[in-house]
Amino acid sequence: MMTIKQDIALELQRLAPSGGELEVRTATGRIVSQLDVVDAVGCSFTCFDYQSTNLAAATVDSLKALSNKIQQRLTYLMEPISLLETDTESVSIQMRSSPPQVGDDGRSYYELLVRRGGEVTLRRYHKAAGQPRQIVPAHVTREVLGRLAEDFVAVIG
Repeated sequence: MMTIKQDIALELQRLAPSGGELEVRTATGRIVSQLDVVDAVGCSFTCFDYQSTNLAAATVDSLKALSNKIQQRLTYLMEPISLLETDTESVSIQMRSSPPQVGDDGRSYYELLVRRGGEVTLRRYHKAAGQPRQIVPAHVTREVLGRLAEDFVAVIG
């Protein structure tokens, strides 16, 4: 049986160089990502999602516990991720880069949402002064993409 990292590697090979939709099924759900570009070293994605029925009955407290596990595992992204907001009405949590990356043209950050019902989403945003935020491609190595998939599955189950 192949590992999640091996499945991701096969999908990256299939999608190189122009990108497209990556999909990897796991024992507990599926990883879906929209890749813009894939090269020998890495790729860029505009979305990275894990869908799992294991979150169907999640509570706010269980999502807060998940946020701690996610924060401890995702130490390899450009900025550390931490809990920003808990929504008790929709039973979801929002995590962001803390602190965000700041440059002359604005700030960039990761945003991770975990929702009851079964979805974890990771996006990268850029916010220029006086402008609405926009989704921008996140550039990661092939190794980091595989690790993200493994960590989401390990934490969410």
